[in-house]
Amino acid sequence: MAAKSLNQQIFRLTGGLVLLSAIAILVNVWFSTVEHAEKQLRGNLQIAESVFKQTFSNREEQLYNSVDILTSDFGFKAAVASDDEATIESALLNHGQRVEADLMAQLSLQGTVISTTNPSLEVGGQFPYQTLIEQTNQRGGANTIMMLNDQLYQAILLVVETPRPHGITLIGFDVDNTLLERLKSITQLDVTISVEQQGNVTYSVSTLQAAIQEQALQLTTADLSWLDVLLFSDALYISKRFLYVDNGDNQIWVTLSENVTRLYGEFNRLQLKITAIAAILLILTLMFGAMFAKKLSTPLYGLSRYARRISGGDYEQVIEVDSKTTEIDALSTAFVAMQANIKERQSEIEFQATHDLLTGIYNRYKIAKILDARFKQDRQFVVVGANIHGFRGVNDIFGYQSGDRCLQAIAARFEQLDGECARLSGGEFLWLPDREINDEVLSIVQRKIEMPIIVDDVVMNIKIALGVLQCPQDCSDSESVFKRVNICLDEARVTQGLIVSYAEEFERNYVRRLAIISELKKALVTQQSELSLCYQPKLNLNTNKVDHAEALIRWNSSQLGFVPPDEFIAIAEQAGLINQVTQWVINAVIDDVVTLREHDVRLSIAINLSAKDIVDPHLLSNVTDKLKEFDLPHDCLSFEITESDIVSDPKKAVAELQRFRDAGFSLAIDDFGTGYSSLTYLKSLPVTELKIDKSFVLKLNTQRSDQQIVQTILHLAKSFNLDVVAEGVEDKASLTLLREWGCKWGQGYYICKPAPLSQLISWYTDNLATDWTT
Repeated sequence: MAAKSLNQQIFRLTGGLVLLSAIAILVNVWFSTVEHAEKQLRGNLQIAESVFKQTFSNREEQLYNSVDILTSDFGFKAAVASDDEATIESALLNHGQRVEADLMAQLSLQGTVISTTNPSLEVGGQFPYQTLIEQTNQRGGANTIMMLNDQLYQAILLVVETPRPHGITLIGFDVDNTLLERLKSITQLDVTISVEQQGNVTYSVSTLQAAIQEQALQLTTADLSWLDVLLFSDALYISKRFLYVDNGDNQIWVTLSENVTRLYGEFNRLQLKITAIAAILLILTLMFGAMFAKKLSTPLYGLSRYARRISGGDYEQVIEVDSKTTEIDALSTAFVAMQANIKERQSEIEFQATHDLLTGIYNRYKIAKILDARFKQDRQFVVVGANIHGFRGVNDIFGYQSGDRCLQAIAARFEQLDGECARLSGGEFLWLPDREINDEVLSIVQRKIEMPIIVDDVVMNIKIALGVLQCPQDCSDSESVFKRVNICLDEARVTQGLIVSYAEEFERNYVRRLAIISELKKALVTQQSELSLCYQPKLNLNTNKVDHAEALIRWNSSQLGFVPPDEFIAIAEQAGLINQVTQWVINAVIDDVVTLREHDVRLSIAINLSAKDIVDPHLLSNVTDKLKEFDLPHDCLSFEITESDIVSDPKKAVAELQRFRDAGFSLAIDDFGTGYSSLTYLKSLPVTELKIDKSFVLKLNTQRSDQQIVQTILHLAKSFNLDVVAEGVEDKASLTLLREWGCKWGQGYYICKPAPLSQLISWYTDNLATDWTT
């Protein structure tokens, strides 16, 4: 039987039963509909309140994940520990853009603003909410909604531990009309957020039109009457108001408002028609009013029950309403759609809270829950941390889109393994195998993950560093897992094979690296005598004169003592300080060249460059500007580049090195013979010299194999019209052989050990007439 409209049923019923049925319908419809509408209205407001709180809870969780990723980043913690404001500002800006945060700031533990991306806070000023600072210091973090310069923010504060508390990181999202309009689209209710101080509203943001705000914010469900709806149906709002945040002086109030016209529109029209008929057919309407009211109210009550169950989180119920009216059928269909949409949004919210949105695998929050659950089971399990070695280079070379595709491919490979996996941050992953694994299995997994990744016909060859923790021996909770995985991966990145298992000494090494980074930063930016240069002369075997020398940096730290160059140079490269170290060396060498020339000592000083120095676009201009400042020729300096730095990115290296050659500088390949592919690029490199590694020269006079290697390099250099420097000359016999074979320069302890500038000048003067081979 076809469903009939509500109006058709009213006309058929009241037209045949006259006055008595009209009165019965009027009374029953009035009371039943008003009661149902009020319950539905309250239900809508309650659902809207739940959705509002859930939305802000999800934003709070998103803020926590964002600030947790930032404060867990090694580089950021190092910057905070060393009070490196420039690095902190850069990290805040980059991370804020990545997570689309509207407020990013770094505060001291006392609340002083160190760095910020938002003009609402002033660097050097005091954070206005000291109660939050105290709460953050006590609990390690805090969340709130607060006002800053007439703008409302939802914010998270988290203490940065390096490993001791060293500052507070603040991240926040705007609470503005865009957010409220999104909430309105979900709840179909208008939202007003107001800030009150001592009972006075100081700030308000609302989706309501200004003309109706006062009425909408004052009328609550307790004040509602059907007469109001009837007389003011064009602009009648019912509101529910609750306190969301109490910051002491500031209180954040939320008001949810519904335009009851949508609920009472059909009811009002029905009331008017029934009232008109009731005036004529009162007696007949009374006889049939009860039956009609029941027929109308029963499905509405049923829908009301469904609404309450939906508001309680039951999204699996089957909504069935026995009705033959199109309006109630439409309302029932709307309930079904609402239930499905809320369920879908809930699932999406839960997925986003527990999964990495780029790769689809678990995120840090979810894997932490899994780890804590395993610790509670008190059983043995293995945690494997993985890091893409040099992932920043992947983004720089191939672009961020290809970098994202790379992360997705690696995540898919981890998903194919047994167990659980998660992406922690950047190129860092965590894998929890379901079974015990040994070194052989780890090597197989490493090779599988490192298989080439092809993106748009571009082949990306990657290396994966693996750090292994045995739990619960090595860790006791998820936080210690994350910390020690980072420490493990730091060791793995500098270990042959890129696989290590956690050892207690790693933590000591990690602390020492942090200390070296901190002290090195201080040494580079302060006037001090910790950093110094030594020079080792190079003897020209053709003229028997010293005309070149190599600059070697030394560091005697007041806190750490003597730190070997091999140790702090490697750490400086990892921490992004190598460019500052190189610039310090260049400035110091040029100052020393001026001193040498004042003592009539004419030497060309060789300076070592790293891979990051080569690609620094400002290095060459800085060198030439410094030489021009002292009116020095370019041939007073030369540069040495290690073979491995060249082959890591030969095309870019060739382009950058050519700029140095075009500027008139000599270039040498340092440690030649220790690499694996130099011959491939040697013919295209704009170098002037090869420097034979000392491992082939130290026992040159006694080792036949070393003699063959050195002679081969000399013949190769001659074919390419390159000069050769042999370092590691320890005796006269080796020096004589090199001279006979045509090597141009010799360098080593037999000639002179590395010496400070004053000693070099004295040594040079004393050995002007020395014949080194007799």
